Amino acid sequence: MMAKDIVLALVRFHAWANDRILAVAAYLSDEELRRPGTFDHGSAFDTLRHLVDVDWSWRELCAGNDVGDTYVWDHGFVLDDLAAIHAFCLQEEGRLRAYVESLDDAGLSQTMGDEAWPRWLVLAHVVNHGTQHRSELARYLTECGHSPGDLDLLSALELPWPAELRLGRAAG
Repeated sequence: MMAKDIVLALVRFHAWANDRILAVAAYLSDEELRRPGTFDHGSAFDTLRHLVDVDWSWRELCAGNDVGDTYVWDHGFVLDDLAAIHAFCLQEEGRLRAYVESLDDAGLSQTMGDEAWPRWLVLAHVVNHGTQHRSELARYLTECGHSPGDLDLLSALELPWPAELRLGRAAG
């Protein structure tokens, strides 16, 4: 297996797990979604917005567009409700997938940033960061009576790409 195949499997898992969390979050009332809780980012809603913002900003950095300390909503993306966050997440999944598919092993190994991290490590960080916040969200969703079920990485090679499922295309 090539490095790109490994990173793509991680990205596929990340996209699937994000989609699962967002789909289950739709069962929350608006009050449950926005209620302050024991999240790193205040509420389930704010945590979901943070999750997609970080995905977007790291992908932008990997692609050579350092957005600095700005947020995705500072760039014209309106993420004011769960439906908008979910739609943006599906779009970002496509952008991230296309970006990773465009890389070869040299591109994945290229260092970036002041820390000189290899690009593959930054992409793995995006997935790991998502896992942290999905864990918070899964616990909260379960407490609200809406468990997302298992979010296992071991299925990463067979998981569907959520955007393809939602658009009625076969998974690739």
